[in-house]
Amino acid sequence: MSSTTAEDIKKLDIACSELSNEPKIRHVGVINKLGKLIAGGFKDGTSPLLDPDKVAMTYMQLQLDFKMRQELDEVLGPIDYIASRRTKQLIISVPIGEDLVIITAEPDADDKEIIKKAESLFDDITISTV
Repeated sequence: MSSTTAEDIKKLDIACSELSNEPKIRHVGVINKLGKLIAGGFKDGTSPLLDPDKVAMTYMQLQLDFKMRQELDEVLGPIDYIASRRTKQLIISVPIGEDLVIITAEPDADDKEIIKKAESLFDDITISTV
């Protein structure tokens, strides 16, 4: 069973903040296995496109989608990332243990560059285990 410590959250917040500095990124956050935001958030000066209740619902939905897709891991291999490009927003989920890094960006952002940067920032962070 994994547990996110205060030190883990500090490391995650720093990585979220650094990734948020990239152009066209609107939000970088880490959600736990229950879909609750535990680190990061919206870039300073950026307003969410959704109201707070819908943002919370979206976090839960992204975690559920990830868990359902994991059912195929044995056959297809583990998920590296999930990307969804909508008309108004790019949404990327990158697993880190049982948690997910959720990144939203402008729809014309380069998803491959964002994913590459996210992996370089978050791959070295290990979540404490109990």
